[in-house]
Amino acid sequence: MARLVTERLLISGDLVARTALHVGGFGEDVTCDMPLARDGRGRFVVPGTSLAGSFRAWCERAYPQPIVTAIWGSADDDGAASRVCIEDISIGDEGTVCVEIRDGVGIDREWGTAADAIKYDRAVLPRGTRLPLRMTIESDAGSAEATRNVAAALVAALADGEVSLGAAKTRGLGRVRFEHGQIERFDLGSREGTLALLRRLEWEARMPSPAAETQPAASGRVEPAPAAGAPPRLTIEIDWHPVGPLMVKAGADGVAVDTLPLMAGCEGGLSLLLPGSSLKGVLRGQAERVVRTLLNLPLPRSHRPLERFLNQLRNVPLVDVVFGAAGESSHGRNEPPDATPAAADRPLPGLGSLSVDDCHGSARVSREAWGKVLEAAIEPPKGRRASPLREAFDEAGLGSWTAAFHVAVDRWTGGAADQLLFTVMEPQTAAWEPIRLALDFGRLPEHDRHAAVMLFLLLVRDLAEGRLPLGYGVNRGLGAVAVDRVRLGGRGLPADLAPLAGLELDRGDLAHLPENLRETIDAAWQTWLATAAVEKNR
Repeated sequence: MARLVTERLLISGDLVARTALHVGGFGEDVTCDMPLARDGRGRFVVPGTSLAGSFRAWCERAYPQPIVTAIWGSADDDGAASRVCIEDISIGDEGTVCVEIRDGVGIDREWGTAADAIKYDRAVLPRGTRLPLRMTIESDAGSAEATRNVAAALVAALADGEVSLGAAKTRGLGRVRFEHGQIERFDLGSREGTLALLRRLEWEARMPSPAAETQPAASGRVEPAPAAGAPPRLTIEIDWHPVGPLMVKAGADGVAVDTLPLMAGCEGGLSLLLPGSSLKGVLRGQAERVVRTLLNLPLPRSHRPLERFLNQLRNVPLVDVVFGAAGESSHGRNEPPDATPAAADRPLPGLGSLSVDDCHGSARVSREAWGKVLEAAIEPPKGRRASPLREAFDEAGLGSWTAAFHVAVDRWTGGAADQLLFTVMEPQTAAWEPIRLALDFGRLPEHDRHAAVMLFLLLVRDLAEGRLPLGYGVNRGLGAVAVDRVRLGGRGLPADLAPLAGLELDRGDLAHLPENLRETIDAAWQTWLATAAVEKNR
């Protein structure tokens, strides 16, 4: 039996990638381990199923389950099909899209070097990629108002950049913002509304024609509005600058210069990039050191490389829920025979509550100018003082950059070691966008929230005090940073943490926190440490 439909909402606009985006596809790719999804014609695509999964996940956190199920459907035996239809978004092929390859590597917590067997790369769509979204939601007379409210809140969340897409959402990828978004309402219970929808569909079918008329009007519009049940959130923006050269090493070597900085697409050009995965890795490593030191937790050891690395990440209290951990389904969870109900009710590990965006350099370089930099010779021709590389730097607006020579020293002769001379392209005095972090309270157990905020602030303090260099070559003079200002924001925070929203900390100094707020967070931190110490000794 067909279900009754009295109203249709049409949501349209552009999802603009504010950070790089990866929606994975099936099959092998000789260029990377994790390729992008493609359609049957070989074009890069964001499937409607991927969009629907992200949108539904946001709705489930903002609204009661019965409202979500009524709109998005249920797989239960007595469930109904979804009332939402989202079209696949075709982006283009290699000829029209500049796909980038991002390298990833795990860091051994004991040695501080790349962990064995933890090396991978993935293809991403660059920042600034536009995804034309079109989705429809149908409703009957009894659910029309609730459906409008959910649609309005979803569009508002997309416009505020609260919904991320694809993989590695908490490690810098997938942040999107909805631009030119609109919600058109078609009243299918009236003749006028039905004809308006039919005219709209006919107009869309003739869109390629240059004689297509002006877009037909809908029955009405729905204005975006925030959801009352959106999860609490604490955000931090860190204004900072490098003290000296700072970069992340690109995955490929250069022609004239051996080591290149990582550059990424950004609004049609290229810019320096600190990937969110790199920033989050630095913060997680420091968080693990803090918690392991305070609780006297030794590093686990193993002779098998993969097991060694994974064991180093496991069972670090608080870090698991803040930064995330490999999880398992509730059906596959292995509890000891004497597990208490409280233990079985603990949140399973999985996606972390802390997300870190990619951080781009402020300067933009055209792809043509960067291509000349890569091809330029490092030595000046005979009779000229300036090298072609220096001229290419100046032409690209990178006059402060240098190509530094490095050489290993022979420990016996004290001279330069044979065949160990290499060059590094070092960005000097480069300006950067703020580092943006967000702590999602909806993914934090309530008893861990205050302790997570304290750990969050301790990491910001350590960064401000120069204890956390960033990027490549941090043990060889690169990567030192200075923090200028820290801005905190948030919404829906608990009453005793609400004063955090709107605070500014000059140079990240926690002494600027209000005294009563410092006392509240510190007391909660001490309580958490005492409880964690007791659980560790059980």
